[in-house]
Amino acid sequence: MLFTVIVPIYNVEKYLKKCIDSILAQTFTDYELLLVDDGSTDHCPEICDAYEKKDKRIKVIHKPNGGLVSARNAGIFAAKGDYITYVDGDDWVKPQLLQFVHDRIAESSAQVDMVIFSGERIFSDHNEMIDNRIAEGWYDRERLKKEVFPYLIMKWMDGRPAGHRIEGYTWNKPCRRELQQAYYVRDERIRMFTDEPLTYECMLNCHNVYICNEPLYMYNKTNANSILTLGNRNYLTKSFGYLLAYMNERLKGYGPDIERQLTEYPVFLIRRTINHKLQTEPTFGQAVKSIKDGLKESGILKYIPLKKLPKQRRFLLILMLKLHLYAPAMLMFAIKLRRQNSPK
Repeated sequence: MLFTVIVPIYNVEKYLKKCIDSILAQTFTDYELLLVDDGSTDHCPEICDAYEKKDKRIKVIHKPNGGLVSARNAGIFAAKGDYITYVDGDDWVKPQLLQFVHDRIAESSAQVDMVIFSGERIFSDHNEMIDNRIAEGWYDRERLKKEVFPYLIMKWMDGRPAGHRIEGYTWNKPCRRELQQAYYVRDERIRMFTDEPLTYECMLNCHNVYICNEPLYMYNKTNANSILTLGNRNYLTKSFGYLLAYMNERLKGYGPDIERQLTEYPVFLIRRTINHKLQTEPTFGQAVKSIKDGLKESGILKYIPLKKLPKQRRFLLILMLKLHLYAPAMLMFAIKLRRQNSPK
């Protein structure tokens, strides 16, 4: 069997049938479909069971609620396909997705570790393309080291975060089952940015990857209950502390480029959260308190060694936060942000 499609499911009954139907409509049929019900309290369990009775390729796993990492892990270790790919329960896919991946695997003379495609963000009134910001084509180990790994987790330009070259999503990266079973995420307490530890560790162990911008996945942004759709920009939580601790433990041995990015990543999260709090808290004082409490809860500052921050302004912001000068640090940040956003 070539593919295992894993669908982690939690309280998405409004979207689930469309999701499953899009997978069953695949033009390539050599796959199994694992529906992992992560303790849903709506009608998702009944929907899953009904589909299992209709198609022998479908297997349902019912489990207590443990979060997305837990649901993915249950699927990973039940999978029998040579490659594992994911579809979130409130998203859907184009019918040629598996055929496209099969054809890329078949055309390579070497073992293919991962195929990376793209998709569209689906809003209520428009769609947006999701592009991999990198040249399309085949990447062997040397090309990955040169063109992908230096910007895998974080890229900065002119002292500002410029995003990944390739997003950390799991849904657009069918990957060999052996890699995912070797590098599955061990810490199931991680509840935000759950894709990234799995994606990054698997990619860092790939030797042959195909990357393109074929839009095969429909990423639903209309689900009002989705954590990502809610626009949560508060990254200073225990979950992010778990995430950073895990990534530092698992990824630091992959060289200086990755270690640099592991330092820059929490700086990006802090800046983004400060910006969010300055815009959403009713007073500056409450924004300061929120950041102070969040830094304590997450423990995020301990993952930022000052000696590895080359840019002076980033250095100063983190230094002031480490010295508990929260209000001056946020005031400096707000002034700098206002200058950047003011008309020239």
